Amino acid sequence: MSSESTYILILVLFLSSLFAYSNGFQDGSTVAASVIGSRTLTAKQTVILVILFEFCGALFGGSAVASTVKSIARFPDNPDVLAWLACAMTAAISWNYLTKQLGLPSSSTHALVGGLLGAVVAAGNGTQLIIWGEYRHLVDATGLAKVVVSLFLSPAVGFVAGFLIFKTTMLLLLKASSRVNRWLKLAQLPALALVSFGHGANDTQKVMGVALLALNSFGMNVQIVPVWVRLLTAIAMIMGIASLAPQIVRKVGTDIFRLRPVHGFVTQAAAAAVLVYASATGCPVSASQVVSSAVMGVGTAERRKGVHWLVAKEMLIAWFVTIPGAAVGSALLYCALFSSLTKML
Repeated sequence: MSSESTYILILVLFLSSLFAYSNGFQDGSTVAASVIGSRTLTAKQTVILVILFEFCGALFGGSAVASTVKSIARFPDNPDVLAWLACAMTAAISWNYLTKQLGLPSSSTHALVGGLLGAVVAAGNGTQLIIWGEYRHLVDATGLAKVVVSLFLSPAVGFVAGFLIFKTTMLLLLKASSRVNRWLKLAQLPALALVSFGHGANDTQKVMGVALLALNSFGMNVQIVPVWVRLLTAIAMIMGIASLAPQIVRKVGTDIFRLRPVHGFVTQAAAAAVLVYASATGCPVSASQVVSSAVMGVGTAERRKGVHWLVAKEMLIAWFVTIPGAAVGSALLYCALFSSLTKML
């Protein structure tokens, strides 16, 4: 391999780590938001717990999601793909930092998928390299169809789960005294641990999928995620979580709906169920979408008018513009910076 290919491989791995970092402060802030918003734990205590289980999720959460990310397009095993990946990751990272500045819990997963699609379309002169796949049911879906359905179905599932679990919980607690809040706060801890593990498993695997594409494009023929890639991604992710984004925590934890311990517990339980299932079945989902939708479901179940729907509207707009926005940014970047470079490799 040429020295240029080596430099771009190093760049892609660096950008992948930077994306994992940006995902940490973006989606990690959302994961922590309901526990902080319900005043169950302090921000510092929450971050420590989230970091611990996110790290475990990255190391022991499997690789099904990584395989799904790799399957959205035909990526040839040649050095040209390194330039595609560099553009995709740069666009996704830029989008994450932009939405952080705006305080919007947009989806890092949407940004990554948009970045990859934009680079593939620009490099392939069209959509012929995209694997559209087919959808029979979620677990058996393939290609881009599985990614898109997972991303857009999971918020609805999170909303319904939050709504139903809250209604069920309130029926069970109908005659409970105010002392039950103490137990609800304690119950949030294992629920937060599950959410963190599910997010760590799901979101780090997306980065691992990009790393595998980069290594194979370099000619290394790697089929299983190396331990060093897992560690690199996990460390980058937890560093991002440690630099919590207060505006995103506030947006999800208090601005959508004023959370109490019971709301925090139900939100975490609903999000945990969705995230752990998605990671086990290879469905790439957005933790920020799932948690935010669960908050909306819980708020609607108790008092629909108590939900700040204008905040929800801002978030929905951010969700739906992320894929096309990141795709356009990635395609423009490829055309502007790398189209001539790939001819030299």
